[in-house]
Amino acid sequence: MKKIFTIFYLFFSFTSEALTLKLFYPDKDSPPNQMGNDDKVAKPPGLSLDIISKAASDLKINIEYFRVPTNRVFISLKKEEADGIFVFSYLPERTEFGVFPFSNGKADSTRRVFSLKYHFYRYKNSTVSWDGSKLLNYHSNIGASRGSSVLETLKKLNIPFEESKGSEVLFKKVSTGRLDALVEHDLTIDIFNSKLPDHHKIIKLNPAVLEKDYFLVFGKSFYEKNKDLCEKFWNQIGKVRENTIKQNIHKYK
Repeated sequence: MKKIFTIFYLFFSFTSEALTLKLFYPDKDSPPNQMGNDDKVAKPPGLSLDIISKAASDLKINIEYFRVPTNRVFISLKKEEADGIFVFSYLPERTEFGVFPFSNGKADSTRRVFSLKYHFYRYKNSTVSWDGSKLLNYHSNIGASRGSSVLETLKKLNIPFEESKGSEVLFKKVSTGRLDALVEHDLTIDIFNSKLPDHHKIIKLNPAVLEKDYFLVFGKSFYEKNKDLCEKFWNQIGKVRENTIKQNIHKYK
């Protein structure tokens, strides 16, 4: 396990000594929310890190960021190597080892790190279409990011798919015609599209396939020992999210 990046702040709010949180996240690109495809924290790192780091700064907390393969993130939480992980949508099975911010019996959207809309995107010469309930005229598997929340939706719709590491890999496969279509959140693909001339762009299909909130998830053991801190951290994320996005989004366009 390699320590990648540390943000140091003095911590007086919750304890007499500085507290350092170990937060793990996937080593795949998902712009603008997390940047880069390796174990290093990119510069700029992504909006999710901007938001979490701002909340930590306000609360005078130290953060150590670690990047590992997606399938290792929850394993790290289970083994208590990580105090928390990000960014993940709520699924009941994820509460076996993790704690989400809750309110009125459900994951609290007001304390999310961000929300995303997933769309199908097709190759320019493809005839793939989407009417909101059925995907038609595809002749290959649909590309999707490994471990993505939208995979369960594809299974329910009986749409065959293949997984790739990261949005950039998917975009290249579809933009070069190796795949008919992909499904990914629109913030990422729209950024890739905006940087290309029209004849290289891929086509966004409406309506959205899925809309999801994404959260910082604390480990059960860590939460039980630090409940007040975790709740304050989630609250602070909710307070700083929108303004932090406005201040930093220009770095990812």
